[in-house]
Amino acid sequence: MGEDFIFFKMEEIDGDAAVGKMSPLVRIGTETDSKLIRIGILVLYILVFTFSTCKYIPLACTFLCAITIPLAKLVMDYVEQNHNNKIKIFMAKYYCVRLHSLFGAALAVGVLVARG
Repeated sequence: MGEDFIFFKMEEIDGDAAVGKMSPLVRIGTETDSKLIRIGILVLYILVFTFSTCKYIPLACTFLCAITIPLAKLVMDYVEQNHNNKIKIFMAKYYCVRLHSLFGAALAVGVLVARG
């Protein structure tokens, strides 16, 4: 989901900037990064619904992935509210990993149910 590039080093931005490390996150800043995370998650769900509509993935995948929407909203809201707090943003990566795992499991189970 791109969280490794955009998200997992968010709490290290000050240290990276202090030593002159110009990673993409240092260049764009945490506020812009929090917006990119929101966009990335929304694009993920739009793609699932689009692929389901085009019948590239089973409809069961769409329904099961839709169950993860509350967790996705939690991740987006949490990152947006806490992007400046190093301690809280450190915990956000665990929410993102949970979303990634549940979303992947929902896709896999949806395929299995459809083949059932």
